[in-house]
Amino acid sequence: MKKLSVLLMVLALVGCSSNTAPVSKTGTGEVETDSDKTTVTVTLEGDKLTAVSIDQANKGSDSKKELKEAYNMKQASSIGKEWFEQAEFLENYMVENNTTEIEMDENGKAVSEDV
Repeated sequence: MKKLSVLLMVLALVGCSSNTAPVSKTGTGEVETDSDKTTVTVTLEGDKLTAVSIDQANKGSDSKKELKEAYNMKQASSIGKEWFEQAEFLENYMVENNTTEIEMDENGKAVSEDV
């Protein structure tokens, strides 16, 4: 949940504008813990979400998107997908649905069956 709040923070930063014409804005936010760093970049055109990028890197290693299959999450995934595939799905879902809110249950899993 904390990591998704980065996305909301970034959206708040890039979404503030007094212009009435659609303006393209891109913003990046990061959350760093003792063991990793999550980076979220969003692009808005007016009030339309047009791009989202979510990535995470463990300290001292390549990011999960850079590692791709080498991150080796697929075998532990209940849906049989690598981390980068799951992140890509979420990014696309958010853009297609122009949404920045993903409701989570008490276990940190998305409530929506679409997600």
